[in-house]
Amino acid sequence: MIFRQLFERESSTYTYLIASEKTREAVLIDTVKTEVEQYLRLLKELNLTLVYVLDTHTHADHITA
Repeated sequence: MIFRQLFERESSTYTYLIASEKTREAVLIDTVKTEVEQYLRLLKELNLTLVYVLDTHTHADHITA
């Protein structure tokens, strides 16, 4: 399993990347719109294919990606 915890300072939001080392398929959880380029860069660096983006709750402090 691949796991990364990412932190966006302005909204103090944690985003999580979880992926399979075998299939290279990834999920991003609780993304922030302003960080999309960072997510894409990380996915490329790790050779992952994004298959799902999940929001666990409504974010009043930022726009989700």
